[in-house]
Amino acid sequence: MRTLIKKTAILICAINILFSQTTDSAVLYQEALNTIDADKASKIYDKIIQSNNKSDYYWLSILKKAEINYAIGSYISASSLFKEFNMEAPKHLISDDSKDLFFKSLTAAGQMDSLKVYQKKLNSAAFSKKTKTIAKKNKVWFLQFGAYSKKESADILKQSLIEDGLADIQVSQVMNRGKMIYYVRSNNFKSYTLVEKQANKLKKKDIDFIISGY
Repeated sequence: MRTLIKKTAILICAINILFSQTTDSAVLYQEALNTIDADKASKIYDKIIQSNNKSDYYWLSILKKAEINYAIGSYISASSLFKEFNMEAPKHLISDDSKDLFFKSLTAAGQMDSLKVYQKKLNSAAFSKKTKTIAKKNKVWFLQFGAYSKKESADILKQSLIEDGLADIQVSQVMNRGKMIYYVRSNNFKSYTLVEKQANKLKKKDIDFIISGY
């Protein structure tokens, strides 16, 4: 009995630690997005990456670091980060834009042989089928626009999104270790196909978001 209780306690602690890393990364990621200074933003992304929690924000931070490196002309570093993201990140995070930037960085770095190899891999029918299969595992999907430690900040973003014409935006609050995290999200979608359809519409607007689910 004691052994069972001990194992249960350890499991609960592990879940709490993982959840804490995810929520902390969400807040840090939003802070980086709101930071105008690229160097400061890059340091925040580094902090999330160093946590190595493999959350969506971990992978998105790698993508943002790649974009920063590409923008400043560090094409070899950018291509390495883009490769890691496009080949290893959860498939619901990978987009045609992330793959296109990877191909462009390889071209700019003069890595034409690698370009041909990864174009074939990432555009293959097998890769697309794998993406769709993984996407079906979650039963609930939503668009997440931000995560804040202050409700006022979340409310401001919610109002801004409403003014941009988005409907059904909500602020979800989660208590973690005595600290409340406020997430700005869309209503839930019953399938990845539906949330992806909505995401494609938003790509035409200058709005930051991620697709997430459970």
